[in-house]
Amino acid sequence: MKDEQLALDTLKALGAKDTTSNAQKKNGTTCFTLPTGSCVSEHKTGYIRKNLLNPRGGIYTCYQLNPTYKTKFKWINHKGDVYETDRNNRMLIWSRAERLKRLVSYAIKDINSNKTN
Repeated sequence: MKDEQLALDTLKALGAKDTTSNAQKKNGTTCFTLPTGSCVSEHKTGYIRKNLLNPRGGIYTCYQLNPTYKTKFKWINHKGDVYETDRNNRMLIWSRAERLKRLVSYAIKDINSNKTN
């Protein structure tokens, strides 16, 4: 619990505002708007995301911020040919404290990259 509160306090100190809606709160999602205008969220399902907003304020798409790892993917097409490729999978982060820590890291990176532009 201490790590969660520390991460929340750090986000607040960076200027992030908690913009979680009631529906999101019920689903276990916490949404923050950074001073750069970016909207990021952490979900109890293990994901962390950067959300892109439409002009009316609703979320219309998102980018996953979770770490990735490669796995082999195999399939057989309709002719019976076997194919194999690598694909990226997302690591789910089950600890809320860890999701918030990663959002803090992303927020610092986002704020610093926008200061130089």
